[in-house]
Amino acid sequence: MSVNDRLTFERSGLLHGLSDVDREEAFAAFRTYDLGPGEELLVEGEADRTLCYIVDGYLVAILSGARLGRIGPGETVGEMAMFGSLDRRAATVKTETPVRMLLLDEEGLRFMRMRDNPVVQRMESLAMRTIAGRLRAVDLLIGTMADGEVVRERTGKGLLSRIAAGFGFAGARPATAPPKPTAVLRNTPGFSTRDDAVLERLASRFEPVAFRQGEALVNQGEYGEEAFIVAEGRVAVYRAVDEDRAERIAQLGPGHVVGAVALADAGGRSATVRAIQPTWALRITHQAYRELETDLGAEGRTFRRGMIDAMSAQLRLANEHIVRLSGRWGAV
Repeated sequence: MSVNDRLTFERSGLLHGLSDVDREEAFAAFRTYDLGPGEELLVEGEADRTLCYIVDGYLVAILSGARLGRIGPGETVGEMAMFGSLDRRAATVKTETPVRMLLLDEEGLRFMRMRDNPVVQRMESLAMRTIAGRLRAVDLLIGTMADGEVVRERTGKGLLSRIAAGFGFAGARPATAPPKPTAVLRNTPGFSTRDDAVLERLASRFEPVAFRQGEALVNQGEYGEEAFIVAEGRVAVYRAVDEDRAERIAQLGPGHVVGAVALADAGGRSATVRAIQPTWALRITHQAYRELETDLGAEGRTFRRGMIDAMSAQLRLANEHIVRLSGRWGAV
Protein backbone atom coordinates (compact mmCIF):
# COMPACT_ATOMS: atom_id res chain seq x y z
CA MET A 1 0.00 0.00 0.00
CA SER A 2 1.45 3.36 -1.06
CA VAL A 3 1.98 6.34 1.22
CA ASN A 4 -1.13 8.05 -0.23
CA ASP A 5 -3.15 4.87 0.28
CA ARG A 6 -2.02 4.68 3.89
CA LEU A 7 -3.02 8.30 4.41
CA THR A 8 -6.46 7.47 2.99
CA PHE A 9 -6.77 4.60 5.46
CA GLU A 10 -5.69 6.85 8.33
CA ARG A 11 -8.44 9.33 7.40
CA SER A 12 -11.05 6.59 7.72
CA GLY A 13 -10.54 6.42 11.49
CA LEU A 14 -10.64 2.60 11.44
CA LEU A 15 -7.04 2.35 12.73
CA HIS A 16 -7.32 4.82 15.61
CA GLY A 17 -5.53 3.57 18.73
CA LEU A 18 -4.40 0.25 17.21
CA SER A 19 -0.97 -1.31 17.63
CA ASP A 20 1.57 -1.20 14.79
CA VAL A 21 1.01 -4.91 14.16
CA ASP A 22 -2.77 -4.52 13.86
CA ARG A 23 -2.33 -1.54 11.57
CA GLU A 24 0.06 -3.37 9.25
CA GLU A 25 -2.33 -6.33 9.03
CA ALA A 26 -5.13 -3.98 8.04
CA PHE A 27 -2.93 -2.31 5.43
CA ALA A 28 -2.28 -5.77 3.97
CA ALA A 29 -5.97 -6.77 3.92
CA PHE A 30 -7.52 -3.64 2.35
CA ARG A 31 -7.02 -2.02 -1.05
CA THR A 32 -7.78 1.53 -2.11
CA TYR A 33 -9.81 2.21 -5.24
CA ASP A 34 -11.07 5.24 -7.15
CA LEU A 35 -14.16 5.54 -9.35
CA GLY A 36 -15.51 8.36 -11.49
CA PRO A 37 -19.13 9.57 -11.49
CA GLY A 38 -21.82 7.46 -13.16
CA GLU A 39 -20.11 4.07 -12.66
CA GLU A 40 -21.87 0.95 -11.35
CA LEU A 41 -20.16 -0.30 -8.23
CA LEU A 42 -22.66 -3.08 -7.42
CA VAL A 43 -25.33 -4.70 -9.58
CA GLU A 44 -28.58 -6.07 -8.12
CA GLY A 45 -28.51 -9.90 -8.07
CA GLU A 46 -24.75 -10.12 -8.61
CA ALA A 47 -22.85 -12.76 -6.62
CA ASP A 48 -20.09 -10.89 -4.79
CA ARG A 49 -18.99 -10.46 -1.17
CA THR A 50 -16.60 -7.50 -1.41
CA LEU A 51 -17.07 -4.77 1.20
CA CYS A 52 -16.39 -1.09 0.47
CA TYR A 53 -15.72 1.70 2.98
CA ILE A 54 -16.39 5.13 1.47
CA VAL A 55 -13.68 7.68 2.24
CA ASP A 56 -14.69 10.44 -0.20
CA GLY A 57 -17.61 11.00 -2.55
CA TYR A 58 -21.23 9.88 -2.85
CA LEU A 59 -23.12 6.95 -4.31
CA VAL A 60 -26.81 6.17 -4.81
CA ALA A 61 -28.61 2.85 -4.20
CA ILE A 62 -31.34 1.77 -6.65
CA LEU A 63 -33.70 -1.22 -6.51
CA SER A 64 -35.90 -2.08 -9.50
CA GLY A 65 -35.75 1.53 -10.67
CA ALA A 66 -36.61 3.03 -7.27
CA ARG A 67 -34.01 5.24 -5.63
CA LEU A 68 -33.42 4.00 -2.08
CA GLY A 69 -30.95 6.57 -0.78
CA ARG A 70 -27.55 8.21 -0.88
CA ILE A 71 -24.34 6.71 0.53
CA GLY A 72 -21.46 8.93 1.63
CA PRO A 73 -18.16 9.17 3.54
CA GLY A 74 -17.90 6.97 6.60
CA GLU A 75 -20.52 4.51 5.35
CA THR A 76 -20.07 0.99 4.04
CA VAL A 77 -21.38 -0.72 0.92
CA GLY A 78 -21.75 -4.50 0.66
CA GLU A 79 -21.95 -5.22 4.41
CA MET A 80 -25.12 -7.31 3.98
CA ALA A 81 -23.27 -9.76 1.73
CA MET A 82 -19.95 -9.66 3.59
CA PHE A 83 -21.22 -10.20 7.14
CA GLY A 84 -24.72 -11.62 6.61
CA SER A 85 -26.09 -14.71 4.90
CA LEU A 86 -27.16 -12.89 1.72
CA ASP A 87 -25.07 -14.17 -1.22
CA ARG A 88 -26.45 -11.79 -3.86
CA ARG A 89 -26.40 -8.01 -4.08
CA ALA A 90 -29.70 -6.62 -2.82
CA ALA A 91 -29.54 -3.43 -4.91
CA THR A 92 -27.60 -1.63 -7.61
CA VAL A 93 -25.18 1.05 -6.37
CA LYS A 94 -23.85 3.75 -8.70
CA THR A 95 -21.38 6.55 -8.10
CA GLU A 96 -22.92 10.03 -8.04
CA THR A 97 -19.58 11.85 -7.73
CA PRO A 98 -15.92 10.78 -7.92
CA VAL A 99 -15.45 8.24 -5.12
CA ARG A 100 -12.41 7.02 -3.19
CA MET A 101 -12.91 3.86 -1.14
CA LEU A 102 -11.25 1.06 0.77
CA LEU A 103 -12.03 -2.48 -0.44
CA LEU A 104 -12.06 -5.65 1.67
CA ASP A 105 -12.68 -9.06 0.08
CA GLU A 106 -13.40 -12.44 1.71
CA GLU A 107 -9.73 -13.42 1.69
CA GLY A 108 -8.77 -10.19 3.46
CA LEU A 109 -11.53 -10.71 6.02
CA ARG A 110 -10.36 -14.28 6.74
CA PHE A 111 -6.79 -13.00 7.09
CA MET A 112 -7.78 -10.48 9.77
CA ARG A 113 -10.13 -12.87 11.56
CA MET A 114 -7.38 -15.46 11.85
CA ARG A 115 -5.30 -12.82 13.62
CA ASP A 116 -8.17 -11.51 15.78
CA ASN A 117 -7.58 -8.06 14.31
CA PRO A 118 -9.87 -5.49 16.03
CA VAL A 119 -10.60 -3.80 12.69
CA VAL A 120 -13.04 -6.65 12.00
CA GLN A 121 -15.06 -5.76 15.11
CA ARG A 122 -15.00 -2.11 14.09
CA MET A 123 -16.23 -2.94 10.59
CA GLU A 124 -19.01 -5.18 11.97
CA SER A 125 -20.10 -2.49 14.43
CA LEU A 126 -20.04 0.11 11.65
CA ALA A 127 -22.11 -2.22 9.46
CA MET A 128 -24.76 -2.47 12.20
CA ARG A 129 -24.98 1.32 12.46
CA THR A 130 -24.97 1.71 8.66
CA ILE A 131 -27.88 -0.70 8.19
CA ALA A 132 -29.76 0.96 11.07
CA GLY A 133 -29.31 4.35 9.42
CA ARG A 134 -30.63 3.03 6.11
CA LEU A 135 -33.63 1.47 7.81
CA ARG A 136 -34.42 4.80 9.43
CA ALA A 137 -34.06 6.63 6.09
CA VAL A 138 -36.29 4.13 4.29
CA ASP A 139 -38.94 4.41 7.02
CA LEU A 140 -38.98 8.19 6.54
CA LEU A 141 -39.29 7.77 2.79
CA ILE A 142 -42.19 5.37 3.27
CA GLY A 143 -43.89 8.01 5.40
CA THR A 144 -43.76 10.51 2.50
CA MET A 145 -45.12 8.00 -0.04
CA ALA A 146 -47.60 5.96 1.99
CA ASP A 147 -51.06 5.43 0.58
CA GLY A 148 -51.46 1.71 1.05
CA GLU A 149 -52.91 -0.22 3.99
CA VAL A 150 -53.79 2.45 6.53
CA VAL A 151 -55.11 2.20 10.08
CA ARG A 152 -57.63 5.02 10.67
CA GLU A 153 -58.42 6.64 14.00
CA ARG A 154 -61.84 5.81 15.40
CA THR A 155 -61.35 6.16 19.16
CA GLY A 156 -60.90 9.91 19.59
CA LYS A 157 -57.28 9.38 20.65
CA GLY A 158 -54.11 10.07 18.70
CA LEU A 159 -52.88 7.18 16.57
CA LEU A 160 -49.66 6.56 18.47
CA SER A 161 -51.47 6.64 21.81
CA ARG A 162 -53.94 4.09 20.49
CA ILE A 163 -51.19 1.80 19.20
CA ALA A 164 -49.29 2.15 22.48
CA ALA A 165 -52.41 1.15 24.36
CA GLY A 166 -52.84 -1.99 22.28
CA PHE A 167 -55.85 -0.58 20.39
CA GLY A 168 -57.85 -0.42 23.60
CA PHE A 169 -58.16 -4.13 24.30
CA ALA A 170 -56.19 -6.87 26.04
CA GLY A 171 -55.76 -9.76 23.64
CA ALA A 172 -54.82 -13.34 24.38
CA ARG A 173 -51.47 -14.23 25.90
CA PRO A 174 -49.28 -16.96 24.38
CA ALA A 175 -50.58 -20.38 25.42
CA THR A 176 -47.16 -22.03 25.07
CA ALA A 177 -44.34 -22.22 27.61
CA PRO A 178 -41.53 -19.63 27.39
CA PRO A 179 -39.12 -20.58 24.59
CA LYS A 180 -35.52 -21.50 25.40
CA PRO A 181 -33.26 -18.68 24.14
CA THR A 182 -30.60 -21.16 22.97
CA ALA A 183 -33.10 -22.99 20.76
CA VAL A 184 -34.43 -19.71 19.33
CA LEU A 185 -30.95 -18.44 18.43
CA ARG A 186 -29.99 -21.81 16.95
CA ASN A 187 -32.96 -21.56 14.59
CA THR A 188 -32.42 -17.89 13.73
CA PRO A 189 -30.38 -17.30 10.55
CA GLY A 190 -27.12 -15.51 11.29
CA PHE A 191 -26.96 -16.42 15.00
CA SER A 192 -26.42 -20.14 14.53
CA THR A 193 -22.96 -21.49 15.34
CA ARG A 194 -21.48 -24.94 15.65
CA ASP A 195 -20.00 -24.02 19.04
CA ASP A 196 -22.77 -24.87 21.54
CA ALA A 197 -20.86 -23.29 24.43
CA VAL A 198 -20.70 -19.95 22.60
CA LEU A 199 -24.40 -20.13 21.80
CA GLU A 200 -25.28 -20.89 25.43
CA ARG A 201 -23.27 -17.90 26.68
CA LEU A 202 -24.83 -15.63 24.07
CA ALA A 203 -28.34 -16.93 24.85
CA SER A 204 -27.85 -16.04 28.53
CA ARG A 205 -28.00 -12.36 27.49
CA PHE A 206 -31.60 -12.76 26.26
CA GLU A 207 -34.83 -13.03 28.27
CA PRO A 208 -38.14 -14.47 26.98
CA VAL A 209 -41.00 -11.95 27.14
CA ALA A 210 -44.70 -12.60 26.38
CA PHE A 211 -46.85 -10.12 24.44
CA ARG A 212 -50.64 -10.21 24.21
CA GLN A 213 -52.30 -9.92 20.84
CA GLY A 214 -52.52 -6.18 20.13
CA GLU A 215 -49.77 -5.23 22.60
CA ALA A 216 -46.94 -2.96 21.42
CA LEU A 217 -43.35 -4.17 21.59
CA VAL A 218 -41.98 -0.72 20.68
CA ASN A 219 -43.60 2.65 19.99
CA GLN A 220 -42.58 5.15 17.33
CA GLY A 221 -40.75 8.18 18.68
CA GLU A 222 -39.76 6.67 22.01
CA TYR A 223 -36.12 6.16 23.01
CA GLY A 224 -35.58 2.46 23.42
CA GLU A 225 -33.65 0.58 26.05
CA GLU A 226 -34.21 -2.88 24.57
CA ALA A 227 -34.51 -4.87 21.35
CA PHE A 228 -36.33 -8.13 20.61
CA ILE A 229 -36.06 -11.23 18.46
CA VAL A 230 -39.46 -12.67 17.60
CA ALA A 231 -39.51 -16.28 18.83
CA GLU A 232 -43.17 -17.34 18.32
CA GLY A 233 -46.16 -15.54 16.83
CA ARG A 234 -46.27 -12.55 14.47
CA VAL A 235 -45.94 -8.79 14.74
CA ALA A 236 -46.84 -5.89 12.41
CA VAL A 237 -44.67 -2.83 11.77
CA TYR A 238 -46.39 0.56 11.41
CA ARG A 239 -45.05 4.00 10.60
CA ALA A 240 -47.21 7.06 11.29
CA VAL A 241 -48.23 8.96 8.16
CA ASP A 242 -49.87 11.79 10.10
CA GLU A 243 -51.71 12.21 13.41
CA ASP A 244 -54.53 9.85 12.47
CA ARG A 245 -53.03 7.38 10.03
CA ALA A 246 -50.25 4.79 9.88
CA GLU A 247 -48.85 2.75 7.03
CA ARG A 248 -48.37 -0.96 7.67
CA ILE A 249 -44.81 -1.57 6.46
CA ALA A 250 -44.47 -5.29 7.08
CA GLN A 251 -45.48 -8.35 9.07
CA LEU A 252 -42.65 -10.19 10.82
CA GLY A 253 -42.43 -13.69 12.25
CA PRO A 254 -39.91 -15.84 14.13
CA GLY A 255 -36.28 -14.86 13.62
CA HIS A 256 -36.96 -11.19 12.88
CA VAL A 257 -35.42 -8.47 15.05
CA VAL A 258 -37.47 -5.58 16.45
CA GLY A 259 -36.14 -2.36 17.98
CA ALA A 260 -32.46 -2.77 17.05
CA VAL A 261 -32.31 0.46 15.03
CA ALA A 262 -32.76 2.65 18.12
CA LEU A 263 -30.03 0.74 19.96
CA ALA A 264 -27.62 0.84 17.01
CA ASP A 265 -27.74 4.61 16.50
CA ALA A 266 -29.11 5.79 19.89
CA GLY A 267 -32.06 7.51 18.17
CA GLY A 268 -35.80 7.30 18.70
CA ARG A 269 -37.93 4.40 17.55
CA SER A 270 -38.54 4.71 13.81
CA ALA A 271 -41.79 2.70 13.84
CA THR A 272 -44.39 1.09 16.10
CA VAL A 273 -44.45 -2.70 16.29
CA ARG A 274 -47.35 -4.60 17.84
CA ALA A 275 -48.23 -8.26 18.19
CA ILE A 276 -50.97 -9.39 15.80
CA GLN A 277 -50.93 -12.84 17.42
CA PRO A 278 -50.00 -13.94 20.95
CA THR A 279 -46.23 -13.62 20.73
CA TRP A 280 -43.07 -14.67 22.52
CA ALA A 281 -39.93 -12.59 21.95
CA LEU A 282 -36.37 -12.64 23.28
CA ARG A 283 -35.42 -9.31 24.89
CA ILE A 284 -31.90 -7.92 25.03
CA THR A 285 -31.12 -4.77 27.03
CA HIS A 286 -29.27 -1.75 25.72
CA GLN A 287 -26.36 -2.48 28.06
CA ALA A 288 -26.00 -6.08 26.86
CA TYR A 289 -26.28 -4.90 23.25
CA ARG A 290 -23.42 -2.42 23.70
CA GLU A 291 -21.25 -4.97 25.50
CA LEU A 292 -21.68 -7.51 22.71
CA GLU A 293 -21.21 -4.88 20.01
CA THR A 294 -17.67 -4.19 21.27
CA ASP A 295 -16.79 -7.69 22.53
CA LEU A 296 -13.83 -9.19 20.65
CA GLY A 297 -14.66 -12.75 21.73
CA ALA A 298 -16.72 -15.44 20.05
CA GLU A 299 -20.02 -14.30 21.60
CA GLY A 300 -19.51 -10.78 20.25
CA ARG A 301 -18.66 -12.03 16.77
CA THR A 302 -21.71 -14.30 16.70
CA PHE A 303 -23.97 -11.53 18.00
CA ARG A 304 -22.79 -8.94 15.48
CA ARG A 305 -23.12 -11.31 12.53
CA GLY A 306 -26.59 -12.30 13.69
CA MET A 307 -27.75 -8.70 14.13
CA ILE A 308 -26.34 -7.69 10.74
CA ASP A 309 -28.14 -10.61 9.11
CA ALA A 310 -31.42 -9.88 10.89
CA MET A 311 -31.37 -6.14 10.22
CA SER A 312 -30.39 -6.81 6.60
CA ALA A 313 -33.51 -8.95 6.20
CA GLN A 314 -35.58 -6.12 7.70
CA LEU A 315 -33.98 -3.61 5.30
CA ARG A 316 -34.72 -5.81 2.30
CA LEU A 317 -38.41 -5.91 3.30
CA ALA A 318 -38.49 -2.12 3.68
CA ASN A 319 -36.75 -1.64 0.33
CA GLU A 320 -39.27 -3.93 -1.37
CA HIS A 321 -42.05 -1.83 0.17
CA ILE A 322 -40.47 1.30 -1.35
CA VAL A 323 -40.46 -0.43 -4.75
CA ARG A 324 -44.15 -1.26 -4.41
CA LEU A 325 -44.97 2.32 -3.46
CA SER A 326 -42.85 3.75 -6.27
CA GLY A 327 -44.83 1.61 -8.71
CA ARG A 328 -47.93 3.59 -7.74
CA TRP A 329 -46.28 7.00 -7.70
CA GLY A 330 -43.60 6.57 -10.37
CA ALA A 331 -39.85 6.19 -9.82
CA VAL A 332 -38.41 8.16 -6.89
